[in-house]
Amino acid sequence: MNRNDISFQIDDSGCKIYAICNGQKIGNIFFVKISNDKIMISESEIDPLYKNSEIELYLVQEIIKIARANNRKIISICPYISNIFAQHPEFDDVRLLNKSR
Repeated sequence: MNRNDISFQIDDSGCKIYAICNGQKIGNIFFVKISNDKIMISESEIDPLYKNSEIELYLVQEIIKIARANNRKIISICPYISNIFAQHPEFDDVRLLNKSR
């Protein structure tokens, strides 16, 4: 699946970003603003049909856009998302807790 096949939408609460493909929600990432300069990612869900795709990466890229635009750092307590951060040093500018590689 190509990133161009997916659109992203923030829900009304402002705490969840959905990945949408062909009109269906295929994944989401749940986040909470914990201060004026921090966002915490608590979980992600991906439709089982898309589990081996890069949907979680695309969702992380979307929340990174939000963090950068608002000068915020990201903390992830979701193991899947934390793993994505660990694999992508280009996200270190927004990752609050940097683990050694």
